[in-house]
Amino acid sequence: MISILGCGWLGMPLGKALVGSGKLVKGSTTKQDKLEEISRQSIVSFLIQLDDLSNEAELMEFLDNEILIINVPPGRNHINADDYPHKLARLNSYINKSKIQKLIFVSSTSVYEENNDVVFEDSFISANASAQRLFLAEEVFRNNPNIQTTVIRMSGLIGPNRHPGRFFGGKTQIPDGLIPVNLIHLDDCIGIIEEVIKQDYWGKTIHAAAPSHPTKKSFTA
Repeated sequence: MISILGCGWLGMPLGKALVGSGKLVKGSTTKQDKLEEISRQSIVSFLIQLDDLSNEAELMEFLDNEILIINVPPGRNHINADDYPHKLARLNSYINKSKIQKLIFVSSTSVYEENNDVVFEDSFISANASAQRLFLAEEVFRNNPNIQTTVIRMSGLIGPNRHPGRFFGGKTQIPDGLIPVNLIHLDDCIGIIEEVIKQDYWGKTIHAAAPSHPTKKSFTA
């Protein structure tokens, strides 16, 4: 079985795809009213709150698998956003008591500076607070000797209900219109995660971006 922490815009269709390929899948949400929606996809649903992991029995049942996919972004403008790595560190302590052996952490290319330059997996991480917060979250699992972790740094997510122009909705006089942008479609996100599992591609850091890089101006039109 595979557990997906965070059955949202990416996690739900990912779970559905894994079920379709014959996998048994557990999926979590933070919303009580979403449990039934998850169950309708033949995914075993769990209510997991990173803010409150006191229900250890349910959490350990959720983690009773070999593979865990963590797809819980730090969020924007969240009052406790800086607590993100600490929440994941607390989760990590439970992972160490579980059967989890392999982990995929969905991260973002926003860990890098916006300098219109080519970056590699070991390129310098931005010093801004949000990038550091995300990188520290990656390190929680990358530094865990008890599991094999692959970090997938996704580019700007596009697909159903996520048109690229949403990034600049309501804004005018957007600067640097000719700068190329990095995007990735939902279908490709799912495909990459499936291939990591299929190919046993663990202990890696992966950039997930479309090979074409349209300008900022072209996709805001």
